[in-house]
Amino acid sequence: MTILSPPLGAIDLPGKKIIQSPDTDHGFKFELADKDSSYNFNCDTKTEREKWVDAISCISYGPFGGGMFGSSIEVTVKREKLLGGRNIPKIISQCIGYLDNSFRLKENGIFRLPGNEKTVKQLKMEFQEGMEPNLEAKGDTHTIGSLLKLYLRSLPDSVIPSSLYEDFVAIILTYELNQTEGLNELRYLLSKVPCSSFNTIRRLCEFLYKVQTYSDSNRMDLNNLAIVFSPTILKNNSGNLDLEMRDMQKLKRVTEIMILNYQSLFPDDKAEEEHEDLDLDMIDPEELKNLYTVKMIKYQVQAREIVTKDKEIEELRAQLAKCQSTVQEQECTILEQQNMIDKLQGSAQRLQLQELENDSVN
Repeated sequence: MTILSPPLGAIDLPGKKIIQSPDTDHGFKFELADKDSSYNFNCDTKTEREKWVDAISCISYGPFGGGMFGSSIEVTVKREKLLGGRNIPKIISQCIGYLDNSFRLKENGIFRLPGNEKTVKQLKMEFQEGMEPNLEAKGDTHTIGSLLKLYLRSLPDSVIPSSLYEDFVAIILTYELNQTEGLNELRYLLSKVPCSSFNTIRRLCEFLYKVQTYSDSNRMDLNNLAIVFSPTILKNNSGNLDLEMRDMQKLKRVTEIMILNYQSLFPDDKAEEEHEDLDLDMIDPEELKNLYTVKMIKYQVQAREIVTKDKEIEELRAQLAKCQSTVQEQECTILEQQNMIDKLQGSAQRLQLQELENDSVN
């Protein structure tokens, strides 16, 4: 990658916006910019640019509620909790929340068929920049499924830390000989998984169990789901392809077991009881300051929205009072007109009586 301008110097990344330029024959460019400065970069390949953009955006947008693509689950959850987040990354909870209804769960090829690539990239960037994408307006079943898979693939480590890889793979032999003992060992190993990752794998397995119950419609049974998700749930980061090929079926089997037995392996009260307190010492002070600034801004925006809504309510009440006054005036006018009609009818009746009396006299 070549830096076009300025040629030398350190760049303060937090708060910088990343702008990707259209691809040309002269390279793949992107820009880092804020109101005070701008830096242009040129990469040799599109893949190289994507790696740089992902790496930089973790730092640039992380302090502002974004940067989850490329960051670990633990770091993402710690950041999001300072902004009111929960025990798992918001992108996972929002994607699963979108997909978790009977209509979408019945979609043929869910998690197997690709979504709209352009929309997936757009939603990824919106999440990465700390925005709140409207999945209902922009997404569909396959696009949101692709977004979820893309996020899991972007993690620097698998959901279950790769340091536990050998232990999890070894579980298979025990499980095949004695399922009860195998589940007990698996439950013990899961207790070693960091809290945020534990909550994440728990939610994924719970949801994927539900997905496979619709396999008659969506064609995604337990085996197919394990094929799709096992590489991101647990992987070996050694880079040894022979080892990965050797253990591929074992990893798939471990994933199947966790999905099928999620209720036993992930009791409802366990993750909440073992929830770790937020360790603020793990976050850079400047980043912490930025996070609290963003949180304060969000509170201020919410306060302004409340004030605005209160004003709108007062305006509506004033309009309602005016309408009620107009209705009352119209009712009075109607009564006056009715009285006038009654008087005219009375006068008409008296004239008729007089005419009858005159006719009788004549």
